[in-house]
Amino acid sequence: MERLNRALERVSHGLTWVALAFLGFMMVAITVDVVARALIGSAVPGLFEMTEMSMVMVVFMGLGATLVDDGHIRVTLMTDALPLHLSRGLAALGWILAALTFLLLAWPATQEAAYSFSIREFRWGYFHVPVWWAKIATAFGLWFAALQALVHAAMIATGRIAPDPRESASH
Repeated sequence: MERLNRALERVSHGLTWVALAFLGFMMVAITVDVVARALIGSAVPGLFEMTEMSMVMVVFMGLGATLVDDGHIRVTLMTDALPLHLSRGLAALGWILAALTFLLLAWPATQEAAYSFSIREFRWGYFHVPVWWAKIATAFGLWFAALQALVHAAMIATGRIAPDPRESASH
């Protein structure tokens, strides 16, 4: 289980670099677009469509890093008052429910990605921007997040990691 968790973390870190590359592109593209609007009075053709696709990549390729770093929002008011075994069980259940949510999103996203790829879907704009690759990335990101959440639930349930990251930092 720990080997799988480490492998998922390595993949997640690789996907984080992909997300950061797209974020960097968005920063430069939006800056160029703003400057172009100020200097020549019109936007750079196609940048809007490309930044839309980049946003998808930032979110769904960066999702793994959020799960690895426990960067999601949590309210622990009630679980902090519970004994460790109950807190651990509820945390594992929460991760299982998160995995189920990702799976419920991943299945239709995969079907949509397959259809989009089969017709080589694109978005109309100043020029044709293919969107099928972003839909495939969305589906992949959701499946990856579901797997990560299941492994995280198992690691918490078996005591390999603390149910709350603050717990391991204080020991």
